[in-house]
Amino acid sequence: MSDVFIQFTNLSKRFGGIQALDQVSFSIKKGKILGLMGENGAGKSTLMRILCGIQTCSEGEIFVEGKNVSLASPQEAQDLGIGMIPQELLLVHCMTVAENMFLGYEIRDSLGFVDAKAMEKKTGEVLAELGCEGVDPSDILGTISKANQQMVAIGRRIIQGGKLFIMDEPTSALTVHETEKLFSVVRNLCKKGKAIVFISHRLEEVLELCDYFAILRDGKLVDMFDNGPEITKQSLIKPMIGSILDEEYPHEKTEFGDVLFSCTDLSYKKDNEELVHDISFDLHAGEVVGFSGLVGMGKSELAQALYGLRPLIKGSVKFHGKELKGHNPIESSRRGLAFVTEDRRSEGLILGLKSLFNMTLKCLPKVSVASVIDSKKEKSIGMGYVKQMNMKIQYLDLPANSLSGGNQQKVVVARQLASDSEVIIFDEPTKGIDVLAKAEMAKIINTLSKQKKGILIFSSEPREVLGLCDSLYVLNLNGLQGPYMRGELDYQSLMGIQFGESNE
Repeated sequence: MSDVFIQFTNLSKRFGGIQALDQVSFSIKKGKILGLMGENGAGKSTLMRILCGIQTCSEGEIFVEGKNVSLASPQEAQDLGIGMIPQELLLVHCMTVAENMFLGYEIRDSLGFVDAKAMEKKTGEVLAELGCEGVDPSDILGTISKANQQMVAIGRRIIQGGKLFIMDEPTSALTVHETEKLFSVVRNLCKKGKAIVFISHRLEEVLELCDYFAILRDGKLVDMFDNGPEITKQSLIKPMIGSILDEEYPHEKTEFGDVLFSCTDLSYKKDNEELVHDISFDLHAGEVVGFSGLVGMGKSELAQALYGLRPLIKGSVKFHGKELKGHNPIESSRRGLAFVTEDRRSEGLILGLKSLFNMTLKCLPKVSVASVIDSKKEKSIGMGYVKQMNMKIQYLDLPANSLSGGNQQKVVVARQLASDSEVIIFDEPTKGIDVLAKAEMAKIINTLSKQKKGILIFSSEPREVLGLCDSLYVLNLNGLQGPYMRGELDYQSLMGIQFGESNE
């Protein structure tokens, strides 16, 4: 019996003049975890959308368990056991766990009514199988953790008869412990003969988890090989970008200027109404200050509070030494603060709008004459950021929702840069982007610091803040720790502080 579940043969896809996939041929195996690797825009998302029946290929064939199939719709793909668990989970937060698990696949009694008890019983069995503790089938989905929501999404695919589980950046909102639990679930699925496609830009994770790799570049399959002791991060990076990447987060020393931005004795609420107390720090011109912490410690909420997206309980925020009264996003933007959100799709972009128009939303006076937009000036600004961000020129005329996650992030950053802000707040700046894009983002941050901009980085990625920041604060259960100067911490000591250990 063949261990091949999916076989692609000479698969191609074109969007107008863009060749998104070019003669891609490889197989996905039962009982194995495939790491699908490539830069943003390499063709990973297009390939998976074709596999899930969301898009159709221009040329080529797809075989499922040896049978040639068309995959003309998502329903056809699901009927064959193919489904994706996307980065933004497609779940209904106001419904129960059981209702989400069986959405569209409800169990009905002999009279045709939904059998809630049967669904809750089966949901409990699936949750137990996944090791999902502390979650009841009757719980409202929005009240459980992101990690448990991830388990619900996996359980839903199990109930739907899933044979292939496509996981797109599944650990982006998970803690270290939650990630380990997810990996255990994935390995157990493999032992039961399920096929897994794992998409992640966290190279340490794919090296730990995946059995073999398929690497795309510019729409082509450039390499495919098994995992093993000799496989390193550079083994993955070189075929992805066509060269060796010396540093993932290159850093250049910059002389600091005067204090641009500061806060004193700041307190604010997290979403669960717990308070975070007594945040104080200074940000100098040209300085990159980082805030790290595990998911749930209030890191993103602090970024929002500083920009005015979240009310302050007490404390003060100053810009150029003057306290910001009536602190709100409009006032922050006017004064020269910018905010790059971690949720680019929901909060950072107008998805149906052209990428060029998204880039210039905050600088319309700069590209206008007598309140009429000068399309040449606007296009000139867009072209400048396309070159700086290493994007394709064609992307300017495409709607933002048609770009990969990494290119969407570049559009969001370009908009903030185009507005000539003095202080830029980055919340998870490299979330869901590839290693080359991370290096490019680091170079952009270096350039901004040389221009005497103040940079605040809020990240749950230890290597990111260690690589990018001049000084670092850590939020843990004991409050705000730091500052720690560059070189004072390594990966192990930072992780220890995140978990509440002393660094003395």
